Amino acid sequence: MNFKRLAFWGVVITGFFFVLQMQSCRQDDIDTSPSLKLEFSADSLLFDTVFTTVGSSTRFFKVYNRHNSRIKISNLELAGGSQSYFRINADGRSGTRIRDLEIGPRDSLFVFVEVTVDPAGQDLPLIITDSIVFEVNNNIQDVKLVAWGQDAHFIRPNFYDSINDIDYYVMAENTVWSGLKPYVIYGIMFVAPDVTLTIEEGTNVHLHHRSAIIFTSGASFRVNGSMEHPVTFQGDRLEPAYSNIPGQWGYIWLSATSKDHDINHAVIKNGTYGIIMDSIGSFTEPTLRIRNTIISGMDQSGLELRGAWVEASNLVITDCGVNAIKIQYGGNYDFRHLTVGNYYSWQGAIRQTPSIVFNNYFVDTTGTVNVRNIEKAYFGNSIIYGSLQEEILLDIYPDNSHANFMFDHSLVRTSHHQQLGSFFENSLFNQQPRFVSLSNNDLRLQEQSPAIGAGNPSIAVDIPFDILGNSRAERVDMGAYQYYDIEEEEK
Repeated sequence: MNFKRLAFWGVVITGFFFVLQMQSCRQDDIDTSPSLKLEFSADSLLFDTVFTTVGSSTRFFKVYNRHNSRIKISNLELAGGSQSYFRINADGRSGTRIRDLEIGPRDSLFVFVEVTVDPAGQDLPLIITDSIVFEVNNNIQDVKLVAWGQDAHFIRPNFYDSINDIDYYVMAENTVWSGLKPYVIYGIMFVAPDVTLTIEEGTNVHLHHRSAIIFTSGASFRVNGSMEHPVTFQGDRLEPAYSNIPGQWGYIWLSATSKDHDINHAVIKNGTYGIIMDSIGSFTEPTLRIRNTIISGMDQSGLELRGAWVEASNLVITDCGVNAIKIQYGGNYDFRHLTVGNYYSWQGAIRQTPSIVFNNYFVDTTGTVNVRNIEKAYFGNSIIYGSLQEEILLDIYPDNSHANFMFDHSLVRTSHHQQLGSFFENSLFNQQPRFVSLSNNDLRLQEQSPAIGAGNPSIAVDIPFDILGNSRAERVDMGAYQYYDIEEEEK
């Protein structure tokens, strides 16, 4: 007899029965009390607006076993079953139903949940509900799931540039976007030469990370918002945590020789740049007219203007990481009833650059200085203020005598008036404008604001109402907002 072989099998058999015994002990350790309850880190999961067929960000909650013995979740499932819009993953296992999950004494596990909304072409927002049902020892508990969803028009790339490895979409014919459904842009969208994009009141345009709208030669942009229903440009993450995060999308670029752009009652927020605009596309009309518009939460600049021709009124620019308005390479600019309140601070990054920049030259690759004079840079009945001691930067060649700007009846945070007084007419300097709330970017005026009644009626003659529709007939205040009693409004 081979005693070594007998010894080997003896060890194997002993080990086998040891494992069985351990498994038996482990099963015996499971608490089977019908009164046993789980605890959850949340009794419901809320998903903010997510777009059709686009997965939301993942939510999760924890399931706790507060007992001193092992428990078994015999069944964990979505009440909506295979028809649910939600998907679950628990302890690394996914599906609409997961069986026999064990949690050790005083231990916990994560449950991850994701939702895809498919409202089948309906125009109105939808509320999608479901629940995750837990069964332990015939005891039923659940966690509620709620998601807001909405159908949308998706603008996806229809061309590929293999040389530059860029996917992009080309809008090849005149197009009107209405406010029935939001528009979601993925990647770069080019508006083809001589094509006009018109956006009607109440339309919401959402741009994915790094997405942009570019208007090519001869193309035009018409934004026809209203005070009650502005046109909004923002990112495609609508959770409250993203409501004020800058840099969520790229920019709107009005490229060289594009023309006849008109933006009225728009909100442009949380991008990298609000609007980039190159040299003029017409010698008889401004290339851009922008009115009754708010630009906020830009990682770089609100307006980056390069040899452009712009007329602006009732314009508000706030919370920009570099500049509110950057004027480069000359141009022609007329700003009336402009409010700049720039107190940008994001994740410890404090803005270091003035809100308004004036530049009239560039240096080419040969080192040659090319001067493009600022024909006019007029700021009437305006407020330029922010967190820096100096909110104007002069980058003028060969010296500041060629700046050619004018602040007329405006409140400005600057020291340049001490040397360049002729560029400031009947203006106020370094007096707090007393905005309603800096933390909320609410740049309406408080009752004690020095801007109240300090405007020039002749500057406002063609702008009889402020951005909120308040009349300037009896009194003209500086900035885009007329003062009014907010407490009376809230009663």
